[in-house]
Formats: sequence, C-alpha cells, structure tokens
Amino acid sequence: MKRTQLLAVLAVAAVGLAVVGGATAKKKPALSATPVFKLHLKPSQEVPPIKGLRADGVGSVTFDLERSSTGAITSGEVIFYVNYSFPSAVTINGLHIHQGAKNANGPVVVNSGVVSIADADGKGNATTVVTGTSPAVLQAILDNPRGYYVNLHTSVNPSGALRHQLSNPQKR
Repeated sequence: MKRTQLLAVLAVAAVGLAVVGGATAKKKPALSATPVFKLHLKPSQEVPPIKGLRADGVGSVTFDLERSSTGAITSGEVIFYVNYSFPSAVTINGLHIHQGAKNANGPVVVNSGVVSIADADGKGNATTVVTGTSPAVLQAILDNPRGYYVNLHTSVNPSGALRHQLSNPQKR
C-alpha cells in the first residue's frame, strides 16, 4: 500500500515539474507594436509655468512599430493627435517630443512637422504622422518615458504653451 502511495506522489510531482518546466519554455509575450501615450497638455506644466493662460490639449502619441524576431525596433511611425483649446485665435507653430525630465527643458527628438496652424477660434486638432524616426530614439523613449515630454508651441509662446510629461504607455 505504501508503495502505491509513493508512486502516486511521485507521479503528481512529475506532472507538476512538467507543468512548471513547460511554463518556463514558453515564449515571452510579444512586445507591443503600438504603444500609446495619453496626453493632457497644460500651460502649468511648462518650464517655467505659464500663468493666466486658460488653455489645454488632450490626445495621444502613438508609436506604430516594426520589430525584429528578437523584439528590437527596426522602424516605426509616430502619430501625434492633439485636440487643443485656447481662449481665442491662436497660431500653432510647433508640436514635438522633447528630451527632458519634469521641470527641465530639453532638445526636440521627434518633430511632428507642424509649422503653422492659424486657428481663428482657438479650438481645433493637430494630427500628423512622422516617419523616419530613429529606432534608437523610439527605444530610448520607451525605456525612459518620464525623461521626455510633448510640447505644443504657439506664436505667442514660441518656447511652448502646453506641455505633458510622458509616462508609461498603454499597449494596444
């Protein structure tokens, strides 16, 4: 009887090891091909903060990525989508991703190509697709999103009117 119980225990243990061993042999989940950074751009996030400007912007920055079989980024598009609201007429003259920590300004690393949007009522949308961004830049942003921010520039505030510090993206 004891021998039967011992064999049963060993059989259960063997099945358990096979399940655990099989779990470690599985592939890691695929890395997202489309990370999405949600945006809520505010004048108070600018450095220095812009006081008295009652404006904001909401939207997203999406990376549409191609990856190698090892998961390395080989190419990608950056899709900017921002709905903005200013109290009156505005001319948007820039929309970028900058490298810079919170409370610091830094250089542009992804330029949306937006150079002039004259908006008579101050409410509108800026949407653009950027191709040709370096895979190294895309990976650097994904590795440390808090080290980058999105900035919307206007003719009145050429250094930036609305800003949002990036954080971990959602994955589609």
